[in-house]
Amino acid sequence: MKRLRAFRLTEEVAAALVFAAVAVLPVAISFNPYYLSIFISALILGAVSIAWNLLAGVCGQVSFGHAGFFGIGAYVSAILVMKAGWNPYIAMGAAGLAGVTGALLIGIPAFRLRGPYFALAILGFAEVMKLLAVNLTGLTEGSQGIFNVPPLPGFRVGGVVVDFYVSGTPNYYFAAVLMLAVYLAAYFLRRSNTGLAMFAVQGDEETAAGIGVPVLRTKLVALTVSAFSTALMGAFYTHYVHFLSPDMAFDGYWTVMPVVGSLFGGMGTLIGPGVGSLVITGLDEFVFKRFFETGHKLFFGLLLAVVIVWAPSGLLGRRVRKTTHGGKG
Repeated sequence: MKRLRAFRLTEEVAAALVFAAVAVLPVAISFNPYYLSIFISALILGAVSIAWNLLAGVCGQVSFGHAGFFGIGAYVSAILVMKAGWNPYIAMGAAGLAGVTGALLIGIPAFRLRGPYFALAILGFAEVMKLLAVNLTGLTEGSQGIFNVPPLPGFRVGGVVVDFYVSGTPNYYFAAVLMLAVYLAAYFLRRSNTGLAMFAVQGDEETAAGIGVPVLRTKLVALTVSAFSTALMGAFYTHYVHFLSPDMAFDGYWTVMPVVGSLFGGMGTLIGPGVGSLVITGLDEFVFKRFFETGHKLFFGLLLAVVIVWAPSGLLGRRVRKTTHGGKG
């Protein structure tokens, strides 16, 4: 038993194994388009979960409104491309910055609240963004939605043409690269002095402020990085599905499932939420739906209850050592 308990991976090794598995997964499923579409959604959710966990798991600020940032990114990118003629890649970057703007607008006043009030404020922000998307019909087409959102432009690598419209494989690997980028941003931020400040804020805000930690600025850094990453994934999502509506962009799925994925994978690690998202998406599509076509989402509640009671650290919480400032676990 002691040997089993002693067997723990570093954050870096765990992440390398996860992304290696992600890289070879399309080969394992023979590039099946249906399976690829499932895992593209899982990778998008994984990236959003890692972003959510940076705010909640590292900085201790629980959000119930990440769907707001996801929807902002989706709409800003679609509007800039279809109405202003922007290149989709540039529009995605602008969508991430729009998410940061939204985070600052709500974060500066909301961070003066404590406990559940901050979470509720972010939830209210997401609902306001959804109402704006419904009513600003000149920009968003309202509840009718935006059709024919163009895919990301293709390009040539050597003699190979990468076409995001014809094949799901480029979308899969692009989603994987985005998830990797979000993970690396969270990883290096946590290893920085700001990451140490986030740990202090998570532990006790009053004590952190007493030793000179800029509490408000630290919270805002965590929120803006999380919001940028989430908005970026929202932008990619709309170019992948080619359609956008308020109910779709601001779906509560993008608020609830990052929480579930983070708890299931392990909030004590950075890669855990990504793994949790991949696993629960696979369970839902390949297990739950096959036995219960309707009501299969109820199993997430049961699964979450089991994890909280029997494995509160999540799948990887006890198997991955935290890496903090200076690389020490």
